[in-house]
Amino acid sequence: MPAGYAETRNIVFPEMASAIDSLLMRPLPMPGSISVIAHHIISRTMLRGFCLFCLGAVVSIQPVLSCDVNDDTDFPRSAALAKRANRPLLLAFIGTDWSISSLKLDREVFDQAEFADDSKYNFVLCKLHFYQTQERFPEIIRQNEELATRYKVQEFPTVVVLNRDGREIGRLGYVPGGVKAFAAAVNAIVAKSRHQEQN
Repeated sequence: MPAGYAETRNIVFPEMASAIDSLLMRPLPMPGSISVIAHHIISRTMLRGFCLFCLGAVVSIQPVLSCDVNDDTDFPRSAALAKRANRPLLLAFIGTDWSISSLKLDREVFDQAEFADDSKYNFVLCKLHFYQTQERFPEIIRQNEELATRYKVQEFPTVVVLNRDGREIGRLGYVPGGVKAFAAAVNAIVAKSRHQEQN
């Protein structure tokens, strides 16, 4: 290494000491002295403060990151939420690890933050996964298979739209065009059902 350079020095202007250099070149206090104890206490306090700040940041951003639309895999809980909130329930039968259309629907629609906007799209989502390569709990496998049999699902993806009382009002598959196109198709099903109920 050329003279005048060190790993912590400013490489562009070696004659100028950087802020890091001044911190690294400062002599350390002698062990057992008051300044070592104070330095240790201050360091621990700052570390605790930083950890609390990070924890607070994660907790405060959690509501922003979480989807307000329930994408639960628990059908009874999703059905109860749909009834309580007076919203249509979307039962999404998807196989994201083997069906390209299921993967596209999940990524282009369900995983989008825009889909969770209650002011635009007033749905409750229940994803019913039919994985071939991922492990699942036996009760989830049983629930999903029973629902697929009940609703006579033969293609993936299939999204069964239920009214708040759990009655099927329509179904659809992958709809190209992202969230807006998919939501428009669901809204058309809901509007048609409401129109038929009124007549």
